Amino acid sequence: MRIVISDKGRGYGRDAIRLIQTYVFNELHAHRLWLDVKEHNHRAKNLYESLGFRYEGMLRECIKSGDTYESLIIMAILRREFAN
Repeated sequence: MRIVISDKGRGYGRDAIRLIQTYVFNELHAHRLWLDVKEHNHRAKNLYESLGFRYEGMLRECIKSGDTYESLIIMAILRREFAN
């Protein structure tokens, strides 16, 4: 599922990701949570890094956007890296 927060700069994205992390690790007891982010979305990448996600790789030119292709960066966090 893709989640888009259109009202930027209010902390809604940070709150949403923290709630997802808490649910995934504390309720589902998952070992790993991963996401993808468009290569050029520096704002989102910085947010995810600040919440403990780490760069794992890139899906090169996997999304068609008009006449060009965009790449997705894969980021993940492990349960032991998650700070409640």
